[in-house]
Amino acid sequence: MEEIFIKKYWSEDDIIFFIHFSNSVAVRQIEISDGNKILLSQDNPFFNESMLYDQSIEDLELSETDFISKEEFEKVWKV
Repeated sequence: MEEIFIKKYWSEDDIIFFIHFSNSVAVRQIEISDGNKILLSQDNPFFNESMLYDQSIEDLELSETDFISKEEFEKVWKV
């Protein structure tokens, strides 16, 4: 099982996304904007207008700096 963690900033919406992928499928996601944090998971994939990423990781334009450690993801998830 391949676990990948990314952190991506989308300037168009001024949102930071943290996404945990397992075998190229998003299983957890954090959205941070305007001081608000939304946690999404396979058990809770929707909140208001937010939705757990439902595309393959290959569909994202990622750079080397977008990849983070599991520890960094977990730190934000738990706060």
